[in-house]
Amino acid sequence: MNQFQEMMASVRQTYEKAQPGLEKTGDIVRLICKWAWRLRKFILAIPVVVLMVWLAQLNWGLLPEMVGINLQNNGEYTRMITREMAVYGPMGVTAVCLLLMMLSRKTLYPWLICLFSMALPLVILLTNIFNV
Repeated sequence: MNQFQEMMASVRQTYEKAQPGLEKTGDIVRLICKWAWRLRKFILAIPVVVLMVWLAQLNWGLLPEMVGINLQNNGEYTRMITREMAVYGPMGVTAVCLLLMMLSRKTLYPWLICLFSMALPLVILLTNIFNV
């Protein structure tokens, strides 16, 4: 039992020596968390904007001049649009979703809608690449 008491005294001394440093570290962590919470909408918007621009560049390079939308069972499209519209349209939808996220009190639901809006350029790309 004597060894246990010596070990506990050693732990208490180490804790007392480290206490001021732990308080400073805790203050820094709280400050970082506070600012991350305040900037959460902008932090969450960064990957969406990067993905939006990357998909636009990818679609611009891979899509044909005239892009078909609404693929039917017989392999024909119901409507043809220009490549510019096929690239800038989904970017506009995502930008509007991001704007609504910034104006909303909630953050996560509009952010998830922004991520789901990223499926639109992928669907346009896939239906036009494999059906050429």
